[in-house]
Amino acid sequence: MAESPLSLRSLGGGALLAAGALGAVALSSAASAQGTVERRLAALESRVDRLDDRARIENLTRAYGYYVDKQLWNEVADLFSDNARVEIAGRGVYLGKASVDRLFLQSMGGGQVGLRPGGLFNHMILQGVTDVAPDGKTAKGRWRAFVQIGQAKMFGIWSEGTYENEYVKEGGVWKISGMHFYATFYAPYEKGWAQGARPNNGPTKDAPPDAPQSVEYDVYPGHYVPPFHYPNPVTGKPWTIEESRRYSTTGMSPAPAGPPIQPGSPMPAAPAPKPAQ
Repeated sequence: MAESPLSLRSLGGGALLAAGALGAVALSSAASAQGTVERRLAALESRVDRLDDRARIENLTRAYGYYVDKQLWNEVADLFSDNARVEIAGRGVYLGKASVDRLFLQSMGGGQVGLRPGGLFNHMILQGVTDVAPDGKTAKGRWRAFVQIGQAKMFGIWSEGTYENEYVKEGGVWKISGMHFYATFYAPYEKGWAQGARPNNGPTKDAPPDAPQSVEYDVYPGHYVPPFHYPNPVTGKPWTIEESRRYSTTGMSPAPAGPPIQPGSPMPAAPAPKPAQ
């Protein structure tokens, strides 16, 4: 039996509605897929940006080590932000770029830019762990420094310690905004750390700090565990200052051994450290 024109029109209308619904579903699926792709691309772009940030921070920190090697204190100071906070061993806390410049040039360099003839100040930056904040504006890093200090025919010193640093991106450029170097040991070359451990560095009279040493701690033959800025990468458990106290010694630092070897020496004498706080 032939269908009536009305039935055909009804069928055709239904087909059009079904086709329209299918089209809408297809468009919705396509939009959803596009949104997924865009989110993945954004995540990948963010990851690439953070990896680039990390590479730039690591280069910045290594560059610091090479400038310190040759006591190029003017180059060192340029690596820090205007509001930087720096603490090197037991010298005290220096606040702001002008103070940071004073720390490196006067306290560590004796007022001279450039390595003295016959001088040695190798500062090897090793074992970096760098973590960039998700927004890419700040970062933290932990590094190890192995140091050789000397003056020909006068003295040779081994040293080692840990840096816990903070970084900030200013105008698209990474700078050091915080630096804390925790000395592990100082020891004369001829005796080594087994027989000749020396005390931690102390404040310099010619370039006093803006604030006292923030935490007093043992150097070898004692030891201190500088707080880790990062959680355990497997368990996610953060480190606490209480754990640093638990796993560190107190009262085992060597007694002061006398005045610095020469003016501008990087080894000024210091009082015996107090227990870790």
